[in-house]
Amino acid sequence: MRKRIIGFLCLAIVLSCFAGCGGGTVSDQTAGEVKQTNEQSGDQTGDDGEGLLRYTLTMMPKIDPGVGSDFGSASLIINLYDPLLMPTKEGGVEPWIATEWDVSEDGLTWTFKIRDDVKFHSGNPLTAHDVAYTMNRMLELGEGFGYLFTSTVEEAVATDDTTVEFRCKAQNGTLSAALVRLYVLDSKVVESNYLDGTYGDNGDYGKTFLLENDAGSGPYKLEEYAANSHIMCKQFPDYWAGLDPANPKGFKAYSSNESVTVKTMMQRRELEIADSYQSAETNTALDAIEGIDIMNTQGGNILYLILNNSKPPLDDPHVRKALAYMMDYDVVCNDIFPGSVQADSIISSTLRGHKKMHDYSYDIEKAKAEIAQSKYKDNISEYPIEVCWIAETPDREKLALLIQAVATQVGVNVNVVKTPWAKVVENASRPDTTPHVTTTVFTGDYSEAGSVLMSAIRSKEVGTWQNCSWINDDTLDAMIDESITIINDEERIKKYEEIQDYLSDKCVLLPLAELVEPVAYQSYFIDWEAGKPETQIPVMGYILYMRDIKIYPDKK
Repeated sequence: MRKRIIGFLCLAIVLSCFAGCGGGTVSDQTAGEVKQTNEQSGDQTGDDGEGLLRYTLTMMPKIDPGVGSDFGSASLIINLYDPLLMPTKEGGVEPWIATEWDVSEDGLTWTFKIRDDVKFHSGNPLTAHDVAYTMNRMLELGEGFGYLFTSTVEEAVATDDTTVEFRCKAQNGTLSAALVRLYVLDSKVVESNYLDGTYGDNGDYGKTFLLENDAGSGPYKLEEYAANSHIMCKQFPDYWAGLDPANPKGFKAYSSNESVTVKTMMQRRELEIADSYQSAETNTALDAIEGIDIMNTQGGNILYLILNNSKPPLDDPHVRKALAYMMDYDVVCNDIFPGSVQADSIISSTLRGHKKMHDYSYDIEKAKAEIAQSKYKDNISEYPIEVCWIAETPDREKLALLIQAVATQVGVNVNVVKTPWAKVVENASRPDTTPHVTTTVFTGDYSEAGSVLMSAIRSKEVGTWQNCSWINDDTLDAMIDESITIINDEERIKKYEEIQDYLSDKCVLLPLAELVEPVAYQSYFIDWEAGKPETQIPVMGYILYMRDIKIYPDKK
């Protein structure tokens, strides 16, 4: 059976290659249009383009730090804005905009001292008032990374220009770790750009303005936002923490990652870094080009099957576990996503608090046995399972086809559906529009298990692209809520482990593989420290932190 599955996948790969070749005329035209755009914007190799780093994303990111939360958005936000605390390569935090902090005896007041030498891109000085404004805006919006703070922080108050207090409604042992996601806004700039909206005196809270403008103090500032095309950023010469002479002079993020276009641009040296969603075939072809290498990044990402627990037949845990036994993990880790390892928990092994939850294996007989114990044992074929793969990630089509091929062996009908990322996000907002299964990749928003438990499991955050399993378990929610209030590190880790024990037999979502993600880059003139597994910051987006990348145009 395994040989048949691999043969089936090989056929799918061949067909996709033919499809890529057949579309050459259109793709070459697309590449030409991108090249023309490059030349018009002055980022071709030459005096205006030296030191520019160009990379691809799957779609236009949301650069408002109170709204954006996916990889593309994070990769821009970390360069445009400064966080209150900076994540480290070891998984901890270090002072950044905040130089020091302390916590009151009751754990309800966190006091931070703020640097007095930071300027925003506007020239305005960054003060504690901007930090307080940023936190209060996050609490009011309740979007993006706001979930990290809404359950804990009541309000933020600046007591003077260099001191800010976060007054909490509950203790939180993870607040300092989460503050790597509090990106400080220039309150004067945002307030001067309010439009009518739903936030009372704050109007739209600057959301319209921050769709296409930045109000940050980060190492790079926004130069151009071309909707559905690209984003251009340039170095901020007055950056308080300094920039290395070899750091990129600017960077350009394209919102398209069509494989033939990416390959053509890499060959023509019109692109420095490709995205991690390129197929294995594309990466193999790129690796064969002189001067291009593959960086096997390991940022703690897990490939998940997000399971809609509210939609029949996946509302039955036996059917969900049958799906777990239907997965050929060897094919997933060795043939579809080479170099990856099977995940044994919903929590990445790179995060504090990981504990082995299960030991699923490819076993058709166990899958059949689980179906036989379910309430759908007599009519499972009448409930087709929709497996959604994200259109911008071609290798996930192979994963969906693998599920479809094996499902026939247990009498389950699977419909494979190709869905653009924007539609995936939209569909996740309601249980009836969320498909049975969505192929998704993510890791923690900070370096502890609590970040995944909050963002992907807790009911308060349900309805996002990460959290669309629709679990609705009050006991589970209470356990997660309790875990983040525990100040003692050892006790908090123990609670994370208890939560994983509680979930081990429920299969509310299915982690398949801890991914090694290959990324093609122009290695002959780029020193990509941020992408190296041994030095990579284990927080989403920081693989593209430009201060950890060096570019040497003279080597071209």
